[in-house]
Amino acid sequence: MDAPDYIICLECDTPVYTFDWDGIRIAGGICASCGNEKPMLFSTEEAYEEMMASEDGRHYGSGHD
Repeated sequence: MDAPDYIICLECDTPVYTFDWDGIRIAGGICASCGNEKPMLFSTEEAYEEMMASEDGRHYGSGHD
């Protein structure tokens, strides 16, 4: 997998352009906005969009007709 152009900090939803990519996943990064340094708290744009779409589905599928 090619490295993404940027990753997204899951702590503050900020794009981060300086990060380490090990060929298949985020190996490190530092969010300039909130200081997050935990690789597991960053996401690729694609994974972030999937996560947001999944969360939206839960909110709208709550049984309200």
